[in-house]
Amino acid sequence: MIKRDYEIAAGRPLDLEYGGGGFVTAVDGKSISATNEEEVRQHLQGYALRWRSLIEQAGRYFYFLPHSIKNPMWGEPKRLLFDHNEGEVIATTLSGLQLYCDDNGLAMRLVVGDNPVRRKAFETVKNGERTALSVGVLMHGDEYVEIDDARVRMVRSATLQEVSLVAAGACRQAFCGLIEAEDARSLEEDANSFKIMNDGAAHKFLKALGNLLEAVRNDRP
Repeated sequence: MIKRDYEIAAGRPLDLEYGGGGFVTAVDGKSISATNEEEVRQHLQGYALRWRSLIEQAGRYFYFLPHSIKNPMWGEPKRLLFDHNEGEVIATTLSGLQLYCDDNGLAMRLVVGDNPVRRKAFETVKNGERTALSVGVLMHGDEYVEIDDARVRMVRSATLQEVSLVAAGACRQAFCGLIEAEDARSLEEDANSFKIMNDGAAHKFLKALGNLLEAVRNDRP
């Protein structure tokens, strides 16, 4: 098995299984508040998990089937953490974290506003410190298949516990981009219209182009 062909899950193995497969985008805009003080409206947006992605975590392999997580906003509040650290809660689904499952994966959006912890999350994405997402889930069922001589757990059903903002590992194609807040519709609309996916494709192209230009510059005498 060639590991670079697959997404590597982030996080430490505890009670939850960790995996990911998405990218992060940042949505940034400004407005004037009623007190005429400048208020910055910002969101983080991306995919916390992508279906049909073979994920490795601590030598184990998982494959999340479409809609293996359902209704992520229901039930107990889900948390957004820094690096799977329960002591660093950025937000919950009761306080600015939005989640939505579509045919591509688990989409997420964080409304940042003026909350200092959420602004820290935004800054870590903006400066490139953390530009990937990973999830902590409880997996149900015990179905395995062999893929490239590896034993892979097929996840048909899982309960989401948390999403984490991480430096790397959850998705090789993780990225951060800035768009105007006024361009953002609901998370469901952005997901179903493929806007989030298109943002990821555009970022991947620009990143590849940047790497090419850097290589050309380095080859010059």
